[in-house]
Amino acid sequence: MTLRLLLLGTLVVGLLSGSPVAAQQVPAGAWAGHWERDNSILPVEMTFSSTASGYEGSFSSPQLRVVGIPLTRVRYKAPALLWEIVGDNTTMAFEGTLRGDTLAGRFREDTASGTFTLIRATSAEASVREDQVTFANGSVMLSGTIVFPVGAGPFPGIVFLHGSGAEGRWASRYLAHEFARRGVAALIYDKRGVGRSTGDWRTASFVDLVGDAVAAVEALRSQLRVASDRVGIHGHSQGGTIAPWVASKDQHVAFVVASAAGGGSMADMEIYSLDNSLDVRGLSATDKDLAERYVRALVATAYRGAPRSKLDAAWKRVQDRPWAFAPPPISDPYWSFSRSIATYDPLAMWRRVTAPALLLYGEGDERVPPRSSAARIAQAYLGAHGQRLDVIFFPKADHTFRLRPGASQQFAWPRTVPGYPTSMIDWVLHAAAK
Repeated sequence: MTLRLLLLGTLVVGLLSGSPVAAQQVPAGAWAGHWERDNSILPVEMTFSSTASGYEGSFSSPQLRVVGIPLTRVRYKAPALLWEIVGDNTTMAFEGTLRGDTLAGRFREDTASGTFTLIRATSAEASVREDQVTFANGSVMLSGTIVFPVGAGPFPGIVFLHGSGAEGRWASRYLAHEFARRGVAALIYDKRGVGRSTGDWRTASFVDLVGDAVAAVEALRSQLRVASDRVGIHGHSQGGTIAPWVASKDQHVAFVVASAAGGGSMADMEIYSLDNSLDVRGLSATDKDLAERYVRALVATAYRGAPRSKLDAAWKRVQDRPWAFAPPPISDPYWSFSRSIATYDPLAMWRRVTAPALLLYGEGDERVPPRSSAARIAQAYLGAHGQRLDVIFFPKADHTFRLRPGASQQFAWPRTVPGYPTSMIDWVLHAAAK
């Protein structure tokens, strides 16, 4: 007990004197190291800073394609430092011990656990600058961030459209930073009803989302450091599917990057996605038939207005199967949104696009059929007013351009397929060149 009091007393004296050793006993600053789970290692960078109420922090990982993801519930009581990272479906809880220039400990996520080791690092000099921006689409106020390159400009620009669900600006922040490092100003924004944006994405139609995107394009074009005639758009998944609509509505769009974009009816794409989520091809012949019938009954109700009774009957036939999932509740926005987008024809919109376009697909895309989608879009775009179309396929990549772990591997941190996003940024720089 006496020794502990003596050590604490020494620490207090050190803090008052401002010695370098004492400065290392607080978590504020930059850290670099790795997280490890099941022998799989993930390089990470973390920062902590003091606030009036305690500490806050963030983490970045190029391998995960994330930048500045905020930490929650950061608590420091020397030498213990605890924090959480809240994901879409789970929360990771970290418990570390700070000793000099090392911060190490364990983390858990549901029933899984791992370790982490971080070493104090020198804060890197900023290579980009972030400015906050707001803009409106009717009564909806949208909030976002423009990531600027270093320099005076004017720079070419790119606006990131959203995928499905409650997507905020964080989803595209890594790509925005990568573009800005290469000289392209990037606008990322919170989907309506997410983060600091008003409205409600759950009740929004494609018309609403396209209007939001057009407002974002014009907001970026209005910036003094942006070349207004060299602003394009990037959309992934749902964002890629509505990208031609945005480009056809706003003739100022200088180029279009559509990744994992659908090239068929909304209902057909939903069937493809659901079949893959159930791994229909891996089921027995009997289960395969049941699963396909159930998926098609679900989609017919959601997209074509088929009677709910037919879906209920299909569900009763499969509800005891281990692969089956229950239909969403009647109150779920899935039903109203599906009906609102059911008649959307992306190919009709591609026939209106004149700006240069790039299509990106992972060969193993489980949500959108890559080859047939690309072929249909190419036929529509080039057969009408399209100037230039390039298509890049990434072998073995999934819907998010990541490589899946091997069958024998229980867990592995996600890995981005080689060439992404470098090849996309190279294409944009060429398309936006003057």
